[in-house]
Amino acid sequence: MSDLLPFGTALLLGLVHSIDVDHVVAVSVMVSGRPAWPIALGYGVRWGLGHSIAVLAAGIAVLTFGFRIDPRFDQWAEILVGIMLIGLGVLALRTLGKLHLHGSPAHGDHAHLHTHPGGPTHDHPHHPPNDRRHHPRRPLMVGLLHGLAGTSGALAIIPVTLMDDWRNGVAYLVIFCLGVTAGMVMFALGLAEAIRRASTRSIAWGRWIGRGIALTSVATGGWWVVGGWGG
Repeated sequence: MSDLLPFGTALLLGLVHSIDVDHVVAVSVMVSGRPAWPIALGYGVRWGLGHSIAVLAAGIAVLTFGFRIDPRFDQWAEILVGIMLIGLGVLALRTLGKLHLHGSPAHGDHAHLHTHPGGPTHDHPHHPPNDRRHHPRRPLMVGLLHGLAGTSGALAIIPVTLMDDWRNGVAYLVIFCLGVTAGMVMFALGLAEAIRRASTRSIAWGRWIGRGIALTSVATGGWWVVGGWGG
């Protein structure tokens, strides 16, 4: 049982790490513009995939070559995360005024809440989940940047160096990444449902929730930029 303890710890740390403030804020901004379960699920999975790619690459480099991450790299990565959060927030503020709800007849059997660049009045074909309007690469790139920055090294990569068998180290990293992805998927689905419920009662509530998330993203991004620059 004690042999499994590090891997259980990796899963728990991954779940906790997924809800770091910068992670939650970034994914919240994206979900607030398309608060539907399939879209939110895709956002959570792709963000987790991007985060996992970065963590696994860094961890394998530590295991294989004994690399150490220069603290200045973390500093610049944090600044980039801050700039990204500001950009996501500003973009959301520009589009959330167009958030609107299509009733079930427009989508066959389900209500659909989203934004359109053309405003609330438009013909509405049902856009498939892989439509370019969903910007599928955005959460992947956001997750990748998050994986490169901040506390992921302390949570995932440093414990790997304490393991004698490299296979245990890789397994630790994989389980950590699964925990991060699972945690973000659960958060994204929960947020999407909360916004959808609020918006079906009053679309104004959905817009205000989205604007609050966007402003939080801008403020958090500013904090990260100042902290990274000062660090």
